[in-house]
Amino acid sequence: MVSEPQVVLAIFILSFVLILSEVVHRTIAAWFGSVLMLLYGHYSGVFHLHEVWKPNEMGVAILEKTYTLEHTMIGWIEWEVIGLLLGMMIFASILELCGFFEYVAIKASKMSKGDPWRLIVLLGTITTLISLVIDNVTAIIIIAPVTLRICNKLEINPVPPLMAEAILSDTGGVASMVGDPPNVMIAAAAAESTLDLSAFSFNGFLFKLGILTIFAWVATLSYFRWYYREWSTQKPPHVDLLLEEDEWEAITDKPLMYSTLIILGFTVVAFSAKSLLDLPIEIDGIALSGAAFALILARPKKEELREGFINEVVDKVEWQALLFFAGLFLLVGAVGDVGYLEQVANWIFDNFGDDEVKLAVAVIWVSAIASALIDNIPFTAAMIPVIFSITEASGGEISPEPLLWALAMGAGFGGNATPIGSSANVMTVAISERGPYPITTAEWVRAGLPVMLITCVVATIFMIAFHGVLYS
Repeated sequence: MVSEPQVVLAIFILSFVLILSEVVHRTIAAWFGSVLMLLYGHYSGVFHLHEVWKPNEMGVAILEKTYTLEHTMIGWIEWEVIGLLLGMMIFASILELCGFFEYVAIKASKMSKGDPWRLIVLLGTITTLISLVIDNVTAIIIIAPVTLRICNKLEINPVPPLMAEAILSDTGGVASMVGDPPNVMIAAAAAESTLDLSAFSFNGFLFKLGILTIFAWVATLSYFRWYYREWSTQKPPHVDLLLEEDEWEAITDKPLMYSTLIILGFTVVAFSAKSLLDLPIEIDGIALSGAAFALILARPKKEELREGFINEVVDKVEWQALLFFAGLFLLVGAVGDVGYLEQVANWIFDNFGDDEVKLAVAVIWVSAIASALIDNIPFTAAMIPVIFSITEASGGEISPEPLLWALAMGAGFGGNATPIGSSANVMTVAISERGPYPITTAEWVRAGLPVMLITCVVATIFMIAFHGVLYS
């Protein structure tokens, strides 16, 4: 006989089959699964409703209120992630409207002087640097279309630079708390924990994972140099057209660009100051506040109810991505509520819990392999409570800190292996389909899987060498 938790697991698997098969749009698939979870939850009562308990005069806990299933399920969504992504997407929308990103792409292309390999290095580096302060999904949404336009003008295959932008931004984003959505989720979970996990701050990510990421990034670029060696030796036929293009003509509103960049700079400083000064505001609040100030200072010349600046900004926000993430959080929350995550935690602890270093290395590779098969965001959402469960199962003998750092490494680097491994990858493939050379799954795996293996080996070496020093 099929149990109620097994039905929940079946709905979860069905949802991911629909997401990966692309029979329907992944956002629709995620929300279809979430609705099935809601309906089955009402029918079976399988989920644990959120309850509020308060002590009475005798100190005995009394049930004060039981919330509805809908309220309980909304609590499964990581709103810190949604808020941060929304704030950064608003910044990106404004910068795109004023032409800043196109300016940067044209400038980088001119600096390459038509050399394909130099173009990869420059565009890949720019995307990585942007990913340190804006999530890599948004960075790809902005840079990739411009890259496609430049490559079409030069009549060169855009697949290598598009692949480089996605994979290098995934790799570089591991070093930033805001550059990769899994890191945002890890930082949010650490902030909510009753344990002392203050190391998972904006500065903490840069310090703990920065040097590791530099080594991994250089190794990735070196592999690309070998893998695309034939492509990089080709001479574009229309270099002169590129060199004649004036990048400043791409800027449509200089005051808007300068004001937005200044506010973005203050926002990044606030991310860092939160950990240094222990500011009583979360990173999503900082991001949304910065975006609000950027909108206020924009002072558009024309603004109407149905047309105008704010509507253009809203149109450029990737709402379907935000809804997709929310749907995934609901699916993962349902599986966790019925106990499957705790079973995973016990299995990992039983097999690797005798040695903390071995356990951390296992988390790196399990996270990398799983993130290659499914988007690293839902996997991270599933794995975070597993890690805290492992800590509880050990009776406090195992610290969650090295395991959370291992998760950040594995989820970030593992997402490079396949086109569905990270949301930035999914966006890159979708954008490539606008041109004559769409990125195929086979091409991505040939380039991305070796990168995953190389970077995870680097992460393993760092975890073994610096466990108890950086990761403790």
